[in-house]
Amino acid sequence: MIYELSPNIINLNATGTERILQNGRNILAVMIGEVVLGRGIGINGDIVDLPINKSMSMLDIETQFQKYEPRLKVNNITYKVDGENGFLNPIVEVSIIE
Repeated sequence: MIYELSPNIINLNATGTERILQNGRNILAVMIGEVVLGRGIGINGDIVDLPINKSMSMLDIETQFQKYEPRLKVNNITYKVDGENGFLNPIVEVSIIE
């Protein structure tokens, strides 16, 4: 089954598939250095204020998932770009590796 990672509310009681998907969303929601005892988890903060095409090339989502949530396999990444406001939102489709 393919899932799309999108922001939602954190469920501290999540288990199974919900917890795995939530872990992936959390990786996408933090910058490297923000997580105590997990300083390597997250997105490279150097992408802030860069041109969007350069930022896209610096997002290393697959490597982050391989290292910190290896149960998620990235199937596809597309980007929703709001050039007017400078927002880059990755839309990540994943499968769960059992």
